[in-house]
This record gives sequence, C-alpha cells and structure tokens, in this order.
Amino acid sequence: MSKSCSTTKSHDSFNQNVNEIHITNLLSDDLSIKNDPNYIKLYHDLKLWLSTMNTSNNEKDLQFDFYQNCLKKYDENIINKLKYTDGFKGTVFKALFEQLMPNFCLIDYYNSHLKSKTSGLDLEFLPFHIVTIFELKIKLKDCNIRQLLHYLRIILDYSPSSRTYIIGAITDFHHIQFAKVVRSTDDDQITYVASIKKIIYDNEYLLHYLTMFFTTELSTFGYSRVETLPKNIRIDQKLLGIGANSIVFNCYLIENPLNECTLKTSNKYILKISNESVDKEVSIYEKLYADKYKIIQVHPYAFVFCFPPGQIISKENLFNNIHIIWNQIKRAHENHTVHRDIRMSNIIQILNSQTKNYEILLIDWHSAIEIGSNVKYSGSLSTASNFILDKLSQNSKETIQYLPVDDVISMMKMILLEIIPIDYKNTISSKVRQHSSSGVLTCYVDINYDFRSKQLLLLEIINLLEKHRENLSKEKLNYFIDKCVENHRCLVKLENEQTDMNYFNDLTKQIFLS
Repeated sequence: MSKSCSTTKSHDSFNQNVNEIHITNLLSDDLSIKNDPNYIKLYHDLKLWLSTMNTSNNEKDLQFDFYQNCLKKYDENIINKLKYTDGFKGTVFKALFEQLMPNFCLIDYYNSHLKSKTSGLDLEFLPFHIVTIFELKIKLKDCNIRQLLHYLRIILDYSPSSRTYIIGAITDFHHIQFAKVVRSTDDDQITYVASIKKIIYDNEYLLHYLTMFFTTELSTFGYSRVETLPKNIRIDQKLLGIGANSIVFNCYLIENPLNECTLKTSNKYILKISNESVDKEVSIYEKLYADKYKIIQVHPYAFVFCFPPGQIISKENLFNNIHIIWNQIKRAHENHTVHRDIRMSNIIQILNSQTKNYEILLIDWHSAIEIGSNVKYSGSLSTASNFILDKLSQNSKETIQYLPVDDVISMMKMILLEIIPIDYKNTISSKVRQHSSSGVLTCYVDINYDFRSKQLLLLEIINLLEKHRENLSKEKLNYFIDKCVENHRCLVKLENEQTDMNYFNDLTKQIFLS
C-alpha cells in the first residue's frame, strides 16, 4: 500500500472562512490553574527566559533556544511529551504531514509497547497519540494561523471519531493565538475557529496563556485516550500505507508479550488502524473471505489481516486477474454490499509461498454500504461513475443511492486508466487532490472525445453501463460482465479488432435490446 489521498475528503479546506472569537469563548480558562505548582514554576521560568531572549535569533534558533533553555529547564523530561520536529525525518511523521513540518507536537505515547525492539518507526506520531500542535514564529502573520489550522485538521481527520475537536496554539512572544478545528458528530461539517489577536502587546496575557498551554489538562485540547491496543501486537519496521481513514503497518502477533524472542518464529501480518469503528469492515471481510483469510479484530479501531503483507497490484496482474476481481465484487453484491472505492490502490497481490503465484484481494471496505442505502457519498472520485460525479458536482452533501453497477463502472474505469496514456490518469489524480468531482467528470468527457474515432471497446462498455445505470437488472448486469470478463483480453486493448467489436455488439444487443 502507499499513501492514497482521500477520495471524497480533503485536508486542504483550511482556506475556508475562519471564525474569529474571543479567547475565553474558544478555550476554557480555569483561573484555579494559577495555583498549580507546575503553572507557577513555568510562569516564572518563562518570564525569566523572555527577559533574556535573544531577539536577533532567526526562527529555528529561537525555537531551539525556547525548547532547550526554557522548557527543558522547567521539565528535564519534557522530551517525552513535547517533540521539537525541526529536521525530523520520522516515517510516520512524514507520511502524516507530507512535506509540511509543524514546529512542536505535544504527544501522549501510551501505546509504546507496540514498537518492536528492532523497529525504528516513530509510533509516537500515530494520530491517537498526538494531543496538539504548538507553533513558534518570529512574526505572527494571518497565513500562520491558517497553517496551524491545516495541521490540526490533519490530526483530527486521522484521530478516532470519538475526538470531536482539537485546539492548538501559535505565538511570536508578542502575541499568542489559539486555533480550533471542530467536526460534527456525523463528520459532515468542519468548523474553523481562531482567537482574536490582541492589537496591543499584553505581557500578562501572553505569559498566562503560554503557561496554561503547557500545564493544562490534555482534555482542554479535545484529547482523550482510547482503549489501549493489545500487548501481544508488535509493529515492525514498515509503514505499508496511509489512506483517507487509516494507517497500515507490518506487525507480529506474539504469544508472550514479555519475551520478544518469539518474534523470530512469528508470522508477519498486517495491522490496520482506522479512525472509525472497524466492526463493519471486519464483518464484511468475514463474509467474503473467511474461507481463505483470517481477520482478527484486536481493538474497536483496529484489526489484523492474518496473511503476509502484499503489494498494490501490478498492471500485468490486474489485466490477468480481472475475473478474480469481478468475482469478489460480485460476491459482495450477493451479500448486499457495494464497495464504493474500487481503484488500483485497494487491490493487493499476495505472493503464495507454496505455489509461488500471486493471490489477488480487493481490500479497504471502509466505504462499503448496504445495497439500497441512500447516504452521503464517501468513496472513489477517480473511478466513480459519471452519474456519481455529476451528483457530487451539483451538491457534494446530497445523499446518493449507490448501485452495484457503479462498482462495475469503477472496475472498468480502473482498467481504462491503465491502458490509455498516463497523462489522463495524472490529470484525474490532480483533480482528486483538488477535491474536484466536476474536474474528474470533465476529464472523462475529454477521454470520450479524444478516443471517439478509436475502437476502444472498454470505453463503449463503460458508456453502455452509464446509459443503462437505472434500469439494468442484477441478472443482466452479472451476465453481461461475466461474458465481458470471459474475453478479458479484449478489455485491455487500446484499439480493438473488428472481430472483438462484433462479438460485443452481439452481446450488447442481447442484453440491452431484449
């Protein structure tokens, strides 16, 4: 697996309107904290450090000076809970924030047992360990508060759904502002809030809120621990991928948590940690794959695939195994389930050590719903049917009844993007990153136009399915795709021979004109 940008969710909406409110309306200010010994000590240390602060320092030197000569003086063990990230190259950290780098992360590393002794992974940066972000700048600008909101949004998106908000802070030691990102309980609405910046420098105001940030309860920032992950899981060296809702690692299950020597004889499996309950996903896996693969739910937000880690399917294996992918989709439909997120990154190939052949598996059923459900769309944009893309373009929050034929169109579009020039795929990927369903739809309109004079059979099949989306029975759909897949070599050609076209013309007459 690799990083896959959210198909229907974007972290980049921090450029939307930010509501500015008084700090007391954003942050609960318990004045009794002023009597706390930690508050009193840090307040004194801060006041002393600010009076001797080197104002000629550049930003990085200022951050380091503050961390080393103020915060570490206050608490010599602060490195265990406040991470200064300048130059940090941790795998999880980089995957989560991509090219961005917040200055300081306040963490609560209560699942430290997860890390095997041989692992170099920075598991302290798993989202359910990150309490909040603290930013330190030379001069506070409006763009800085928006950047902070962006960091907070990323953390909130990957945090357990039980977390409904996150609060962070930013200062230049003249002004201090707090920022808050809130999500509604149905995850349908995100609100961005920032405290109003004081116009005139107020030393007492700065000292109080700066001290409070580092001494208040973690719950002030919207943080609370979820259930600890089991003691018998060890995450090893590799982050397999990070998607829209989850993070996936190599892992081991060990018999004796006190004796890691058992790792040498343990099988390597896959651990998926989600931001939502995995009950539904585990149930779907058990219905579809229990006869072949073992899935163990180990936590309300996590489960283990008890098979060796795979890779994203190669183009060659995709073309050679269309029938297997279709049979898995069809089996899901028979169990009244539609996937809604069919794309290359959600199909893996697992090397069977005995047969030396690849086993193909459709994964990531997080977006799956029951057939007939009328809900807000959450799934693939890059391979969505034109009907879905058009609906989302008009109103992204509208409920949509997703049909089995939409899964089939996604499968066919996934194949299409592998046989046409890569520029089309890159353009669609760009539109997905921009969260532009209308842009993706336009790309498919362009593809139809550009290949109008070619005998591209796959495109004709997609257009037929789009045209008859509403009135194609389950029996006709399954029969049609069964016959298409029997001749799967015809589906992967950029230009088909006339004999191929004749075969499928006869088939479509039989299906769509009967």
